Amino acid sequence: MSIHQPPATPTERIVAEIWCDVLELDEVGVLDNFFEVGGYSMLMQLVRAQIAERTGVRPTLPELFIHSTIRSCAAFLDGSATGGTAEGGTAKGVSAKGVTAKGGSVTAGTAAERASDGGTVRETDIAVIGLACRFPDAVDTDRFWHNLVSGVDSISRFPPKSIPGPGGGKREYVPARGLLREPEWFDAGYFGYTPREALLTDPQHRVLLECAVEAIEGAGYDPDRFPGLIGIYAGCSLSSYTETLRARQQEDHSITTWDILMGTTSDYLASRIAYKLGLRGPTANVQAACATSLYAVHFAARALIAGECDLALAGGSSVRLPAELDNYRVGGITSPSGVCSPFDTAADGVVGGQGCGITVLKRLSEAVADGDHIHAVLRGSAVNNDGRDRAGFTAPGVRGQVEVVGAAQRAAGVTPSSITYVEAHGTGTRVGDPIEVAGLNQAFDDGEPRAEPCLLGSVKGNIGHLDAAAGIAGFIKTVLAVERGTVPPSLHYSVPNPDIDFAAGPFVVVTEPTPWEPVGQPRRAGLTARGLGGNNAHIVLEQPPAPRPRAESEDHQVLVLSAHTPAALDELTARMAGRLAERPELELRDVAWTLQVGRRQHGYRRFAVVRDREDALRVLGGGAPERLVGGDHARDGRAVALVLPQAAGAEVVRHWQALGLDPDLTLGPDCDEAAIGAALDTPGRVFLELGAPGTAARLREHPRWTPEHIVVTVTDSLAALGELWLAGLPIDWAAARAQPTHPQLAHTEPASTNPARRVPLPGYPFQRQPYLLEAGPAVQPSSSAPGAGPNTERTVSMLFTEMLGLPEVDPEDSFFDLGGDSLVANELVGRLEQLLPVRLEVRAMYDAPSVREFTALVEEQLRAEAVRRD
Repeated sequence: MSIHQPPATPTERIVAEIWCDVLELDEVGVLDNFFEVGGYSMLMQLVRAQIAERTGVRPTLPELFIHSTIRSCAAFLDGSATGGTAEGGTAKGVSAKGVTAKGGSVTAGTAAERASDGGTVRETDIAVIGLACRFPDAVDTDRFWHNLVSGVDSISRFPPKSIPGPGGGKREYVPARGLLREPEWFDAGYFGYTPREALLTDPQHRVLLECAVEAIEGAGYDPDRFPGLIGIYAGCSLSSYTETLRARQQEDHSITTWDILMGTTSDYLASRIAYKLGLRGPTANVQAACATSLYAVHFAARALIAGECDLALAGGSSVRLPAELDNYRVGGITSPSGVCSPFDTAADGVVGGQGCGITVLKRLSEAVADGDHIHAVLRGSAVNNDGRDRAGFTAPGVRGQVEVVGAAQRAAGVTPSSITYVEAHGTGTRVGDPIEVAGLNQAFDDGEPRAEPCLLGSVKGNIGHLDAAAGIAGFIKTVLAVERGTVPPSLHYSVPNPDIDFAAGPFVVVTEPTPWEPVGQPRRAGLTARGLGGNNAHIVLEQPPAPRPRAESEDHQVLVLSAHTPAALDELTARMAGRLAERPELELRDVAWTLQVGRRQHGYRRFAVVRDREDALRVLGGGAPERLVGGDHARDGRAVALVLPQAAGAEVVRHWQALGLDPDLTLGPDCDEAAIGAALDTPGRVFLELGAPGTAARLREHPRWTPEHIVVTVTDSLAALGELWLAGLPIDWAAARAQPTHPQLAHTEPASTNPARRVPLPGYPFQRQPYLLEAGPAVQPSSSAPGAGPNTERTVSMLFTEMLGLPEVDPEDSFFDLGGDSLVANELVGRLEQLLPVRLEVRAMYDAPSVREFTALVEEQLRAEAVRRD
């Protein structure tokens, strides 16, 4: 609290009188903060009007927000304020013409002179190699981009409502929000969740989990086969699902406090993804209010630079169910019109939204070397807080923003004048936008000449303010703009907000899709996110380097596809055919390579050997079904035997070992029946037949041959690799491409002379179902306590279905095969002890995992208890 000091100058007395009138106070001190003694933005507009009337000076709202005490406001009005903070003075490192490093020893200009625009890769440059999102009207980044460049407003609006207004009247507003389509739908089976676990997990966690799979597959990497560490930094909004679960808990006592904690708390958002995807790098939840997901990107980039991981995921999710539509309050920040209009004179507040986004980052030097698809380069980033130099805890400041933008530009080694687009936080509030632009004007005033203005936009006009996911929404938009060379329009802008001083800076709001080709320099953008509480984040992005030239290829390729279910495999095949048809620039070798090394390997598989793009379209489209070879017999750990002709030598064995196989025996044409029988004693063994058809025939005719055994005859090298992969054997696809001289691999060419690249391909086709609990009475299962007998199995079966969230359970199925784990088993045993007079350890579930086996164990205890009583 400030010490009360009375006004000392004529202007201080005028401002104090105005404050007392507007705030209905008897007295105020000159060091009191307007927003801490009862003021808010609407009242500040009344203050501004009275100041103009009594002093002849008409300050802007941002200037009054910056000078939010009587003393600083009076000094400003008298022309003695130096600007920059609420109490005057310039920020450390902020000069009149730009931003310098601490101590002023390194300017952005000299740093830029050291950086090269000619393709030099700095150690701190980070490649953006994967993107995934679910935003209003957009299930993926392609649809999101289409909506952006088409100027689609994705806000859902509902019939007007009214609330009590000032003076006993009514104030009308339009309920509006950017809504996801079916956010409660989720592919529980893909992630090994039981239906009950899915129901107890917050939808915003589930949506981000699916997006994480799409992002890392889009980057062309399988976490199970990635040799380095993968980290994840993510955050989400406050869970509203917690309230729903607690309401249901009152009626359904099977829902425990532990269930609610594990299923909805943000602490477990990132670690849940790390567990389900098998990520072993640093895993951290990030919370920075509306700047959460851009903070996550900053931390992920810093972790890569520090060598703490080799890939990093970063993003955020905000999906509150049920959606909040009736949150308008007079004097609040929510728009009564239901329209978000950043930078416009009609701006009247924020429109909220649901959404989720995530990116995959990698050190640029390694991304280039590995042939990754690079969407953009993250040149530099910075985060900070406004501290006390602002109007109030929830109000934005100018000094912090100027400093964070300057710090990011220094980290990027660029000058402000080299940046030609800024994606602003741009919430569409009457005061917030002017304050943000005022800060940008200061940060970008480096005194350097500009050949063209700096374009300005905000995605919130399209999809609303996504809270914890707001930063990643702006990030994905900006990455796509940097990559594709078009700046999408910023919606609902026609007449500038009169409190924004556009004349004082280089910025022009984009109102239509604008080609973006700066003269003599790469496309370069700044991106800002600001959070309530003073959190600021800024990132500098640059267009990606051009791919290295390479020779054309006309080789045959093997396309491999796998999925968790047959339906998903069919849909994935159709999606792949669609992508090849839509994107004729995709090279078949790149598509094949990405499918081979950049997708998780599932049980249902199919492959095809194709000669060119047209052939691939025909086969994947069903035009040659005999060439699309499929099966569900993939198994880990199959033993391999080589069936060799008489003349084959050790070189052949070494060759197939180099491709990832580990044969444990060889069979020749003169092997005896005992050797064949011994080989067939290993269940599921694969026999790779390399020119000895007679031996293969003897194997199939032997009495120990079973349908689980497989013979792969090598007549076509790529088809053989496909057959081996179909069986579940680990193929080293890089080694296969690197060994062109072997006669059995005549189709391939050396990877070193003509490397394949990873390319973005369609994401996994999740087979979703709805999982959503709603507040209200739950149907309770019977809690009768039967003794030993037929009812025991009924009770055990009821507990299996209840704990697993299944409609019914086969009495022979294993609890753990159905999706149960030790925590759920512990709950089941606890519930059973409430219903029956038994005492069991959780390990009993592992000894007797089916309903029938567990029932027998329970009945044995019940009989023993009856004997003890007698």
